[in-house]
Amino acid sequence: MECITSVKNDRVRFLAKLKEKKFREENGLYLIEGVKIIREAVDAGEKIVWLVCDDRQKAMLDEIKAKHKMFVRPHVLAHISNLKSPPGILAAVQMRKNPTEDMRGLWVLLDGVADPANAASIVRSADAAGFAGVIFADGVDIYNEKFLRAAMGSNYHITLSVAGDKIADIRCLKEKGFAFIAACVAGRDDISTTAENVVLVVGNEANGISAAVLDLCDKHVSIPLYGKAESLNAACAASVLMYALRGFVK
Repeated sequence: MECITSVKNDRVRFLAKLKEKKFREENGLYLIEGVKIIREAVDAGEKIVWLVCDDRQKAMLDEIKAKHKMFVRPHVLAHISNLKSPPGILAAVQMRKNPTEDMRGLWVLLDGVADPANAASIVRSADAAGFAGVIFADGVDIYNEKFLRAAMGSNYHITLSVAGDKIADIRCLKEKGFAFIAACVAGRDDISTTAENVVLVVGNEANGISAAVLDLCDKHVSIPLYGKAESLNAACAASVLMYALRGFVK
């Protein structure tokens, strides 16, 4: 296989531009890096459109199925990569279509959660707690490199959905029988529920849940603080409440 040695190669330029959100959305592709995350994507049935390796991971070109494959010099891979120390392999993956199948079970809705690390931690906790998926509204880009790296493959284990019109989407789910439970400092309700289909709503790190979303929630719950800390961060609070909710909904 030809070894690409120039960062001016058209295919290299194309892949490097996938670091830009607008370009990702226009082409329906996003980058992931490292053997573990690429294998997670393959095992989840994701479509690997481009597989790029340098000398360190050249053997993976034969192991992993991809529509297009490239063998490049390390400096070329570094030009495409998002990382300061690239692991020697990356892939351009086809974006999933937003799920349209009937939703059921336990979900988390992130209303304006802006920090990719917080959002990824919540996705990992949702995966661990056996939730069906996470809905993203007005916040993190689910194809952002920092989010994907921090999610550590959990984004491939559960469903991630991006809300188009969050208010319309919430009303639609409520019509289908979903109960909405909001996590907020002023919450006074208990988290117990008899509903089989539930969405736990977690708000922005600084501003909490937007008023319009809060008004649509059936319960407002909070976590008691026994020490001197003023609050838990969004990821910690979401994890505590997910496991609390898990005890009521089997």
